[in-house]
Amino acid sequence: MSPESETVARRLAGEPAAGRGDALAFCSASTAGRRRHNDDACAICNPHDTELYRRGALAAVADGVASAEAGGEAARAAISGFLSDYYSTPETWSVKQAAARVLHSLNSWLYRQGGGGEIRQSWLTTFSAAIFKGSSAHLIHIGDSRIYRWRDGRLECLTRDHSRTLGPGRTFLSRALGMDAHVEVDYRCEALRPGDIYLICSDGVHDYLPPEMITDILTDSGDAAAQALVDAAMSCASTDNLSAAVCRVQSVAMPSDDDLLNHNRHLPFPPDLSPGNRMDGYLILQELHASSRSQLYLARDMETDELRVLKTPSINFCDDPAYIERFIAEEWTGRRLDHPGIIKIFPPDPKRQFLYHVFEYVDGQNLRQWMQLHPAPSVQQVREMIGQLVSGLRRLQRMEIVHGDLKPENIMVGADGRLKLIDLGGADGPGLRERQLLSHDAPPGSKNYAAPEYFFGDSPSHRADIFSLGVIAYELLTGHYPYRERFGSRHYQLKSYAGLRYVSACQYRDDIPDWIDAALQKACAPDPRNRYPALSEFVRDLQTPRPEFLRRHQQPMMERNPLLFWQLVALLLLLSHLLHFL
Repeated sequence: MSPESETVARRLAGEPAAGRGDALAFCSASTAGRRRHNDDACAICNPHDTELYRRGALAAVADGVASAEAGGEAARAAISGFLSDYYSTPETWSVKQAAARVLHSLNSWLYRQGGGGEIRQSWLTTFSAAIFKGSSAHLIHIGDSRIYRWRDGRLECLTRDHSRTLGPGRTFLSRALGMDAHVEVDYRCEALRPGDIYLICSDGVHDYLPPEMITDILTDSGDAAAQALVDAAMSCASTDNLSAAVCRVQSVAMPSDDDLLNHNRHLPFPPDLSPGNRMDGYLILQELHASSRSQLYLARDMETDELRVLKTPSINFCDDPAYIERFIAEEWTGRRLDHPGIIKIFPPDPKRQFLYHVFEYVDGQNLRQWMQLHPAPSVQQVREMIGQLVSGLRRLQRMEIVHGDLKPENIMVGADGRLKLIDLGGADGPGLRERQLLSHDAPPGSKNYAAPEYFFGDSPSHRADIFSLGVIAYELLTGHYPYRERFGSRHYQLKSYAGLRYVSACQYRDDIPDWIDAALQKACAPDPRNRYPALSEFVRDLQTPRPEFLRRHQQPMMERNPLLFWQLVALLLLLSHLLHFL
């Protein structure tokens, strides 16, 4: 990488070649060495404030494959593209997921640039990066560059080379970005300790320096370690390009957002509140709702005079860690969503004395109450309502979040007719799991709206929300559930998907077209593989008949519903026998 290109990379990263923060200290160096061009790319990124909390700091090295004509361009594109795209990923994505998505996209672009042809013509590069977020180091690696960690006097290589030996002094890469249409990247997560030193370097450095020399330089050279490693490798007759990036872990401190989460875990539950009580600057006006799990209060912010809704946890769960984690997760999730169709959760006062959430106040009623007042809405009205809900759910899906508890009680209908999704207590997503807010066993929502796969212990997906939405649409139109109502305890048991038999919506309303009934049946199919893969398809099929649904209506009954056909045949045979004996 040329000095000019290196400066650009650092500028993209938002940090000079040597940068020092409260917890991490970085330095980097890259040179062409004895070669005419530098096909390496090296960059560090130590952002401040929000970006550091969201995505962490990172150091990365890419080594363009010398036998590929565009190796240098591939290395520079990989570094600049990763820096740009990684910091643009949603906060709810885990580091592993975000890095994998970005590298998959970069690999596809590099592969297309090379035309998928001979290696000589391709854009090939190695890529190794260490992402430092919170108390962890996330290592991303493909190729033969290496990531080392020095800890307690011992140097350890944390990656394995993706190369094969052909003979003395002859190796070739078995994996690299741009080599194949599909890429396999190594991922490893390491707990950080104060005093750790991480080194990312190309083979022009590690192939020419013994571990003892690397150790001496890392421990003795301070902020000049990266340049000292490059100079030492040059002195040891390195014939390749040389790049090194070093990170010193000076202290391990969780980002302020995680500090707040940890603080919340230790907050006491508020007492039962009554009108006239004051809590952290809020005047309680009235209790809106109370259940065994939480309470909702209408309150006035005494500083802004705005109406707010406070949600407090039930004292019944004060010693239940899983409940507390999910309660905290609701706030974490809501504060990262900004959509008119999703309830707004306001950031709390860091000095608050109790654990609770602050929601916007919606003047209206929940969908259950609305349905009781409007028992037979028109098909067009239901279409419009489902369209509003889909808009909010799409926002959740883009953030890789599953609502997990869609039901009429968790949907507000404002005085202006707008619908809002509320109660994110059942939400799930990789960003929540990364912060260890949630266990891997997500509890199912309400029995009659929760997707069947929840009761088999499967991981939630956006198709679970599609099932719940289909049940809500069905109930809006008919006032009934599409399947037999589920009674009993919360630990509902389901033996197989076949145990759920869909009841046609046309049995309750004769003005519902068969093709809309078919769309409802597909949306809330018991087996998630048979449901709509996308919300947009469900909305489209509620608006316009799908040809296959029209053909299904024209099929003979035996093909459309063989079970009903043979039940009718059996009934006719029974009646004929009875008439014969009469």
